Amino acid sequence: MPTIAELTSCLESNSYNILFYAGHGVPAPDGGLLFLGPDVTMNGTELAQVLTRTHVTLAVFNACWGAQSARHNDRAIARSSLAEVLLHHGVPAVLAMRDAIADEEAISFIKAFSRALAERMPIDRAVAVARQQLLTLYKFNQPAWTLPVLYLHPEFDGQLLQPLAESITELPENSLTWIGRERAAFLRPLESTTKIWPIRGGLMRVGRRQQDNDLVISEKWVSQRHAEIICRGDPLDSIAGPTYFLRDFSRFGTLILGASGWRKVHYQEALLQTGIQLKFGSSQGQIWEFIIDP
Repeated sequence: MPTIAELTSCLESNSYNILFYAGHGVPAPDGGLLFLGPDVTMNGTELAQVLTRTHVTLAVFNACWGAQSARHNDRAIARSSLAEVLLHHGVPAVLAMRDAIADEEAISFIKAFSRALAERMPIDRAVAVARQQLLTLYKFNQPAWTLPVLYLHPEFDGQLLQPLAESITELPENSLTWIGRERAAFLRPLESTTKIWPIRGGLMRVGRRQQDNDLVISEKWVSQRHAEIICRGDPLDSIAGPTYFLRDFSRFGTLILGASGWRKVHYQEALLQTGIQLKFGSSQGQIWEFIIDP
């Protein structure tokens, strides 16, 4: 079994940001105690620090009692289960077992769950598929299918891998947009006056996935394909000029600051005016400012 340093190094090189743990653990305060080796243990709080530092998105504990709270005087201690501690410290998704699980059942579950993830299902859907597999194998008289418990942060969309069917919208050649024409518009972090992301050709794609976006925001709550900023208008109209819109595709929306405070745009289109402020995916996210040069 790995040492803590080896575990950290392994997670830092994990391109999919997933931790699978099938070792031994026992419920206790601070998220219980994990046995990484004969003389190596780690409590839930220590593990949470490792996982958040290495940006793990999904932690899977295919072992007993990961979702079971510690007890004191026969009463459960609030937010003391390993899953709850990890979620509280910032791990976006945690899957654990609420009770003891047999090896055969654990193996059946993890095989079905891994296949579903490989098919790019959202995490919650993959759990449902794997639980159905346990129900099929062990029938209603076995509690196996009730053991896996998924904890998702409310601002995480649950999409670990982007669906292959999801593609970038292609506009027709005769569309009245400013795509293909350079415009003096850009996004910048509110706290910075020197670092900017120009909206080149009248189109900017915003999201977490590096390959598909012009502005990549690595915050966990930003969807892989989150939004577009697009410039529309009649290219021959020199008086009216271009108009910019935000189109949201995300699960939890984009926040726009208006006269009455922050409002959410979700699967909608919103007009953007220079100086407007945006947050992508989370009320706690970074504030961005949209600017059109005069």
